[in-house]
Amino acid sequence: MEKGVRDWLYAVFVKGNNFKKEFRRQMRMLIVVTLGFTIAFSWRETVFNLSQELVKWITNIQNSALSSILTSTFITIVSLILIYFTAHFLKEDNLY
Repeated sequence: MEKGVRDWLYAVFVKGNNFKKEFRRQMRMLIVVTLGFTIAFSWRETVFNLSQELVKWITNIQNSALSSILTSTFITIVSLILIYFTAHFLKEDNLY
């Protein structure tokens, strides 16, 4: 291995701050994503049940399979609208 490559590898992985900073950043991201999924999973049942009650109230459908399909469709549409507006308002152009 060339001396330059070996020195670069040593500088990055052994004594370099770049690796440590990147590792810490990735660990923070892993923790945030894990906790985000945990929160989302814990609220899943509540959101589904509330949405199902709303769909049943609007449509007066008592069939559980059809109600479940309509509820999932309703949650998907609302989520897509929220994703669209979030992406639109948080574009790089709008942040400055």
